[in-house]
Amino acid sequence: MPQKIILDVDTGRDDAVAILMAGHHPALELAAVLAVHGNAPLETTLDNTLRTLEAGGLTHVPVYVGAEVPLMGKFAPTLDVQRVKLPLPSAAKRPENKHAVQFLIDYYMSVDGPETIYMPVGPQTNLAVALRIEPRIVERIPRIVTMGGAYLEGNTTPSAEFNILADPEAAHIVFTAGIPITMVGLEVTARALVMPQDVERIRDIGTPWAVIAADLMAADVQWFVEELGCEGGQIYDPCAVAAVIAPDVLTTKAMRVDIELYGTLTRGRTVADISGQRGWKPNVEVGVDMDRERFVELLYDGLR
Repeated sequence: MPQKIILDVDTGRDDAVAILMAGHHPALELAAVLAVHGNAPLETTLDNTLRTLEAGGLTHVPVYVGAEVPLMGKFAPTLDVQRVKLPLPSAAKRPENKHAVQFLIDYYMSVDGPETIYMPVGPQTNLAVALRIEPRIVERIPRIVTMGGAYLEGNTTPSAEFNILADPEAAHIVFTAGIPITMVGLEVTARALVMPQDVERIRDIGTPWAVIAADLMAADVQWFVEELGCEGGQIYDPCAVAAVIAPDVLTTKAMRVDIELYGTLTRGRTVADISGQRGWKPNVEVGVDMDRERFVELLYDGLR
């Protein structure tokens, strides 16, 4: 049977590719998509989510509107490339009336809850609020697979990865809740670069969702090549989707990971006990490597 998942997204280009990959891969059942603040204001991330699902042939997947602001503090700084409105037709599809937080509580307290992996690939505000309202869902969520964090170097500050920095207090609540977590961070996404030739191979599949994904990835790959001098681009969120489809595509190491909330230079850092010499009990399976070629094949399989 396909693995049920819930995606929690702040939809920009890589989130959209993750939605299309998850929604069409035969190994997955996309039970719902939740929209949250992050790459852009909630109004934009929600609109991008609805456009992606409709243009990508996934109108049957329900969308729930989530948190508009982080739990505390200011919004994380964003780049123009993050705040983009996706070049897709306006969607007739509308979100469900229930708030994303209430949906999470109701869903995970239902019979489907223990069978469904929760996948936050944006800020983790929705789940953090749900955990505060209904702590019993800790026992009902079988695993979290998140694209977020970095144990070496951030991408928004030298210390912090964007998704965690966008709501460190929420990430702290989630990481300390006791739910099994797989962290697909920047060390992994940097090992799974998508090359220009990969994008064109996916475009040649010819399905509407493959063409959409290729267009979105081409823009990201171009940015990484031109702005950072890379040979390919990091397409962040699909790496987490791949880790659910085929867990052995990801190499992990059990570590204790805590979220820095107060440091002037380090707020939002995922502080990992990498060596394990301190004897702290691990709480996260931290991604340390990914099979790039296999990742691209899983992406290809989902988009065809």
